[in-house]
Amino acid sequence: MQITKKSTAEIYNLDTTTYSRFPEENNCFMRALYDINFPFYKQDLITNMAKLVDSREKGFSRLDLALYAASWTVDAHMPFAKKWFPKPSSKDYIPAEIVQRPPDEISKEDLTKYVKRAGKFLGASEVGIARIDENQNWLIKNSAKMTGSGEIKKEDIILPEGVNHAIILIIEMDPAGIRCSPGFLEVASVGLGYSIMTSLSVSVAQFIRNLGYIAIPSTNDTGLSIPLAIEAGLGAQGRNGILLTKKYGPRVRICKVFTNMQLNDDSPDLDFISKISTYCRTCKRCAEACEAKAISFEDSPDNIAKCSSNNPGVKKWYVDTNACYGIWVKYSTDCGNCIQVCPFSKTPTKLTSDEFWDI
Repeated sequence: MQITKKSTAEIYNLDTTTYSRFPEENNCFMRALYDINFPFYKQDLITNMAKLVDSREKGFSRLDLALYAASWTVDAHMPFAKKWFPKPSSKDYIPAEIVQRPPDEISKEDLTKYVKRAGKFLGASEVGIARIDENQNWLIKNSAKMTGSGEIKKEDIILPEGVNHAIILIIEMDPAGIRCSPGFLEVASVGLGYSIMTSLSVSVAQFIRNLGYIAIPSTNDTGLSIPLAIEAGLGAQGRNGILLTKKYGPRVRICKVFTNMQLNDDSPDLDFISKISTYCRTCKRCAEACEAKAISFEDSPDNIAKCSSNNPGVKKWYVDTNACYGIWVKYSTDCGNCIQVCPFSKTPTKLTSDEFWDI
């Protein structure tokens, strides 16, 4: 394996005259809440759910939905996981006096080994380390929330001083569920991935805090997961706009922990990035499988945004995420066809829900 010290920004031709940090209010989920010009304004994954269940269409039964909803339980009901600086608690199984001590003298090599081993122990399929570059290109510009009065409350994302590393944690999604795309059982695999992301990121953060360091757990917030994962040597971006990994292809979820712990950086895997770039130029299975026609058929990537929710300035195959979101609303799932058909996912054929339940 050839490892390069080139950064993700260099590999994907980041154009500093065009690119800027992504504001969270521009993602499809937020636009659906406030943007009257968004094609699916006031629509979400709940919109058509009852109608789908009542249709008795295969893959959209109440049984399948029950597992779908259950898979999200930890992610939906663990607000503690979002806290940057939680107060010590008697429930932490460690004396606050120990947590508040300065870090012990441990080498970067050993700290890196310990963090990666802890990540694997706590549930990660793969772990990598990315340095936050001085321009903080891969941080999200701001967080955004809708207030009760219908206004957007935005807050700039500023990492605490000294926090310059991200621990990237990869989680494999269940292949059987993915093979049921675009039905309810596909998103059950996704929901379980999110619940693991939530528990994993906060558990790794607590491990780091217990050693005396700052640790900020993050799922889809705070930083852009795909470029950080590439920076950490964990994969490449595919035509479908998703991270492709060696073992699981795009059949993964990504979470991370930002920290001031001094660690050895990993580097982008140039050989794998080149392999994916070459393969995606001719494969196009994800584009053919996309009902929304949201995935590009172009032979080569570019740096031109395809919709209002894209962030231009990086050379890649851009996905029309507005159109993609429409299919999510239609099926009350995140579809997943582009993941299922990708050869690197190793999920070559679809499953019916009956076949899923018989496994």
